[in-house]
Amino acid sequence: MKHFLKFLSASLIFLVAASGCKEYEATIVTGEVKAPILKYIKMPSQDETIPGSHVYIEGAGFSVEDIVACKSLEGEADFNASVISADNYGIDIEIPVTAGGEYEVSVTRSDLTTVIDEHLFVAFVFTLDNVAVPASASPGETITIQGEGFESGDKVRFVSSYYPAGIVFNTDAVISETGITVTVPDDCYGINNLTVIRGKKSCPVGNMKVPVMPGDQTGGGIVFYVSDGGAHGLIVAPANAGNAQTFGPSIQVVPYATGTSEAIYAGKENTSILVNGITSWRSAGNSTPPTTAELCNNYSVEVSGIVYDDWFLGSFDEMKELFIYRSTLSSPYAFVPAENYWTSTVFPGSNWAWAYFYVNFWESTNLVTGAAPCDVWVIAARPIRRF
Repeated sequence: MKHFLKFLSASLIFLVAASGCKEYEATIVTGEVKAPILKYIKMPSQDETIPGSHVYIEGAGFSVEDIVACKSLEGEADFNASVISADNYGIDIEIPVTAGGEYEVSVTRSDLTTVIDEHLFVAFVFTLDNVAVPASASPGETITIQGEGFESGDKVRFVSSYYPAGIVFNTDAVISETGITVTVPDDCYGINNLTVIRGKKSCPVGNMKVPVMPGDQTGGGIVFYVSDGGAHGLIVAPANAGNAQTFGPSIQVVPYATGTSEAIYAGKENTSILVNGITSWRSAGNSTPPTTAELCNNYSVEVSGIVYDDWFLGSFDEMKELFIYRSTLSSPYAFVPAENYWTSTVFPGSNWAWAYFYVNFWESTNLVTGAAPCDVWVIAARPIRRF
């Protein structure tokens, strides 16, 4: 019986092998199979992923034998990244200088491929060598930016943190013997960041002062005060935010009006304090019409298609500077009408913000100031902005 069973088993094995049934076929592999089983992947940030540099992808399971393929999701050229090294914590790869944008990354080893869920984002940047930007230039002036690697068609972008959100000024660049020449856009002022633009890619090249002077018309109004050689300053709006109004209700200094200052460049922060304070005061069940600080905070003006909406109520010293500049003009009353003007500086000496400093613009040359009861005096407000 045992001999019969052995014969039957051998016959069945022979029949299965001879039948060619695919469900019983097997691939016999010799040697070690190194499948790219990858875990704990963390891609570098876009700021760290610069074309022409090495980047490190964190994760377990990488090997120096891996083929790292990067497929562009933005229409750029695909590339295989050269593997520099790999260890138990990740893989170091080289990003080509032509790369940019979002990529799907796959890792192949022994003809087996794993697609990584996270995408690689390469900064749309390029590099220039030996770049030198002039320290200062006036609006409308033609300057030379020295350096190597510029190309025909490059543009230069001027942008400042004091420009309205989204506003940049682009100008065409002309190749010169030592770099490129560009003309500073007429609407530029203050400290500007300069960037060379090439298609989708960019290369920051440095900062440059674009100084302006009192009396210059820019930034939505007229410059009346400057510091740092014209790199910073104050601009007055073309019109009042109100001509006859109380400042607002008398409120407790703590917690609604704490920290206002008389200083130059304090008006913006003062206004923020007062706007936030009155908002909090209303939330406690109180009511009042828009305050003077809110009227200046909400003021906006459009000039040449640009909306300037970051105005504020000037501090005591800022409004005094506006008066001093106005007093130098041949027609001071045409520049800022004759009124008393509120400031954003709380008059000290009480637990209540019962009064604010004011500046008397009925005068032409004699600076007169004082304290104005905030819920009694009906006077004017002129917004300003800074750069």
